[in-house]
Amino acid sequence: MAARCRCLVYCAPISNGGEVMKQLTTRTQAEVERCWPSVEKIAPCQNACPLDTDVPGYVIAVALGNLDKAMAIISKNNPLPAICGRVCHHPCEASCIRGEIDEAIAIRALKRFITEHVSKATVEKPSRVKKNREKRVAIIGSGPAGLAAAHDLARQGYPVTVYEALPVVGGMLVLGIPEFVLPRETLQADIGAIESLGVDIRTNTPFGKDLTIDSLFEQGYKAVFLSPGAQESLKLNIPGIGLAGVLYALALLKDANLGKKVKFKGKVAIIGGGNVAIDCARVAIRSGATEVNLSCLESRKEMPAFPWEIARAEEEGVKIYPSMAPREIRGKDGKVTGMNLTRVKSIEFDAEGRIKPILAEGEGMTINADTVIVAIGQTTAPSFLDGAKGLNMGKKGTIAVDPDTLATNLPGVFAGGDIVTVANIVEAIAAGKKTAVSIDRYLRGVDLKEGRLPLPKQVVAVEDTRLPNFVERRERAKMPALPRSKRVSSFSEVELGFAQEMAMQEAKRCLNCPVCGNCVFGRAQMCYETATRLL
Repeated sequence: MAARCRCLVYCAPISNGGEVMKQLTTRTQAEVERCWPSVEKIAPCQNACPLDTDVPGYVIAVALGNLDKAMAIISKNNPLPAICGRVCHHPCEASCIRGEIDEAIAIRALKRFITEHVSKATVEKPSRVKKNREKRVAIIGSGPAGLAAAHDLARQGYPVTVYEALPVVGGMLVLGIPEFVLPRETLQADIGAIESLGVDIRTNTPFGKDLTIDSLFEQGYKAVFLSPGAQESLKLNIPGIGLAGVLYALALLKDANLGKKVKFKGKVAIIGGGNVAIDCARVAIRSGATEVNLSCLESRKEMPAFPWEIARAEEEGVKIYPSMAPREIRGKDGKVTGMNLTRVKSIEFDAEGRIKPILAEGEGMTINADTVIVAIGQTTAPSFLDGAKGLNMGKKGTIAVDPDTLATNLPGVFAGGDIVTVANIVEAIAAGKKTAVSIDRYLRGVDLKEGRLPLPKQVVAVEDTRLPNFVERRERAKMPALPRSKRVSSFSEVELGFAQEMAMQEAKRCLNCPVCGNCVFGRAQMCYETATRLL
């Protein structure tokens, strides 16, 4: 028997948009046996999500005005929905079939809209979960991986304690992301919900000297998850690096994000092409710099920073010089005066995975600067390793783990997030959730791998993405933002979020691929529900 359609209407061929409503005939669910078999498959956007979120489900719920349902769908797999609504790198959008027609659905912006506008009852802090498991779990680090693991384990009744070195909760979410991108009240909304489950979060408690793996087991914990993040900047070794006025990125962002006064005078030069470098440039613009220049080894196309973050920085006045390597930091009387750069012909990588630029000798430029900020990467704090003795280590200060379970070589010790591989936020959340499953299995004495690997996913594929001529092509909704003059004078959030009508109209562009794609593309026909959205 064919898979049943989710709607209550009969699919009729359509000759033109004006006759749509006449040609659509309502039927009962029992009569509908015409929906294509791909209703059992998942959409490309869901397949691209590290959390396996039902993206079409919550987008269509927005289109229908059912925000409570949309929030329920998101929260099923995502313990940090408000945070992801602002800082997820949204790989789902790159896989959106609508993007092959006009523009991808603004999925992340819709997630933010849902978390901001859903009814109070839906986002009310969850009640404390009864701790019905005796075995205690310790988590090191309150970044996205640690918070996700704490959430899932607490929901299962485990007593969970999270240890955080910073005076605030959030790890790299606080340390590395400026408030104009991720407001603290947004961060606290998700963290507060996790604390309400009964998770004990202890700040100002660094791991390494007094708090170690051995001491945690001595205190009675039966499993430990190491997710401290990479909170130290990689060092740069070039002439002039010791001059006054040379700063490192994470120390600067930590000061700015913890409320310390950060002030620049004159020109600032940034070394690095990642998101941290872009964040430093945007902080400098807001902190008194008269000019900000950013140089990186990578070409513009290969810059690791997200394209939308690069665009925001340029809108705010940051000048970017790609394919340029720092050769020397110039100075006078012990203070920075500028930087000499050499053009990069190409990039190679050594055996350790480090970038090895091939330089075009004799080609370069000089940048005048009063301050140089080094933002070339992150690593584990040396003090962390003092508390992790006995662990097998990987490259660049990472911890070696089983990729399927995130178990280390020590029984009961797991690791994930940046301490294993530098990850973006949603991938770190996925690592935390994977670890929670492993810890639960370990504490129950169940094999960590048996029956664990997921079955291959069946993903909707559309061979011909030409829309029928009766379907209107629509531009993607543009995120409202503060004007440049207001952005650079404060740390207020830049992106303002969708209004309700804007969000609903954007959600209506969704093709709902698992349910409607074959009818729209393959049969040039639509049911009532699809027609009310797409026409």
